[in-house]
Amino acid sequence: MADGLRGDRLSYLDIVYEDLDLKPGDYAHQLVDYLVESWLGGPSFDSDGTPTRSLLDVGAGKGAQAAVFSRYFNITTIDRADDAQKTFASLNIDARVVVAEIGDQAFPLTDSSFDVVFTKSVIEHVEKWEHFLAEISRVLKPGGYAVVMTPNWRSQKVNFYDDPTHVRPYTQRTLDRVLRMTGFDDIRIDDIYQLPFTWRMPFLKFIPWLVRKLPDSMKWRDRQQRRHRTLVRFSKETMLLAVARKR
Repeated sequence: MADGLRGDRLSYLDIVYEDLDLKPGDYAHQLVDYLVESWLGGPSFDSDGTPTRSLLDVGAGKGAQAAVFSRYFNITTIDRADDAQKTFASLNIDARVVVAEIGDQAFPLTDSSFDVVFTKSVIEHVEKWEHFLAEISRVLKPGGYAVVMTPNWRSQKVNFYDDPTHVRPYTQRTLDRVLRMTGFDDIRIDDIYQLPFTWRMPFLKFIPWLVRKLPDSMKWRDRQQRRHRTLVRFSKETMLLAVARKR
């Protein structure tokens, strides 16, 4: 979510996320491939190889996931800044970038216009969750799918508010309820490690489970350690992955 301070100060995205260096096999590629193959029914192309489905990335930030999703979908992003535009331009990706407030205002997008809406690490920043999810539902086609990813409060309650832009935590039960309250059904929610090897080989989940037993002091003390201790960090922090169908 690209809500950060501009001017002489670092933006939220600059502080929380490292610079993008998208390449095959990285986290963004593995996440998107996993979602498309395991949760969204696989890719769909017409006879000339053009994607037949459309995807909206809400709170796309710098556009890492959206850039990879462009291999499978016609892409639109929406966020309060155009950070994704630079990524798309550098990769020669044809995508629509919409700049608008997403937390408490209507999306400037047509009703029932997307097959999939994806939003990662955004809803926990949104105070008015009911409006946010209602807008996602509004722009989805009937039978379309919302993909919502957010930190699992049960695994991150100690450090959830280390990010001062976090306003609302979610558990698996909470996320299921808010999706049902805003008109979604066929809801599937998984609690995942952000470690792609556990998606491909679930039997290896015992590795992060063991690492999770390490004291929090082993996680990281600064950005340098954060960059290099990904196994420790992502063994201790899990994400909720919800896929829900618009009625």
